[in-house]
Amino acid sequence: MSTQVRQLLAEEETEQQGLRRTIDERLGSLRREAERLKAECERMEARLERLSFVSRSLSDDELDREEEKSRADEAAWWAEWRHRRSSRQDRHGEVVNRSSDDDITLRQLYKALARLVHPDLAADSRDRAQRETLMRMANEARDAGDVEQLRRLLAIWARTDDGPRPREVEAMQARVAQLRVEIGELRRQLAQSRMSSIGLLLRRGEAEIRQYLRGEEVRLRRELATLRLRRRRVLRQLEERRQHLNVRGGE
Repeated sequence: MSTQVRQLLAEEETEQQGLRRTIDERLGSLRREAERLKAECERMEARLERLSFVSRSLSDDELDREEEKSRADEAAWWAEWRHRRSSRQDRHGEVVNRSSDDDITLRQLYKALARLVHPDLAADSRDRAQRETLMRMANEARDAGDVEQLRRLLAIWARTDDGPRPREVEAMQARVAQLRVEIGELRRQLAQSRMSSIGLLLRRGEAEIRQYLRGEEVRLRRELATLRLRRRRVLRQLEERRQHLNVRGGE
């Protein structure tokens, strides 16, 4: 039973990865351009706000230096705050920093899981496809620093339905209970994956997916047009503010 649910989970992940690639091929460049323009507009609006509080015109280089100094001051403040908190924890005998231990645990779990599910260990093409999906899940968990996800994957995929069965009744009952927990966790992950936004979209069928892509493309192009207008407006306001400051400075 657990093998069947594992296969369903692997197939679901493979189909979702394929849909993500399709969406990125169609919409990825538009989304990235929208993010770039939005960040640029926000930066220029911050410059415009800064110019509203000065008595002389500031160049882009001067504003950049002010922005860098502000970020450095903020980073220094947070570094000092973390140092004070660590000092207080030291005095109370608390654990100050577990990041190195977490990193070691992350690497150990990832290596153990990789040894277990590596595609090179596949018995056939179907088994290899399933193992490749599992390795993608493991890689994503490692990159995200998700120790608990690696633990769950290792606990689940380390078990198989094959192999000798215990003879003792108590041991067999424990094994059955363990399998039920594993199957329950697999089913939970499968249900969670299917109820995600990409999973729900996948279930709407090809026609609905094409309609979604067309709708998103139209929406993104409208958003880009709005952002370009916003950018031009802010540029004009920046230029007008600088001219005003230059006139005041020349009086």
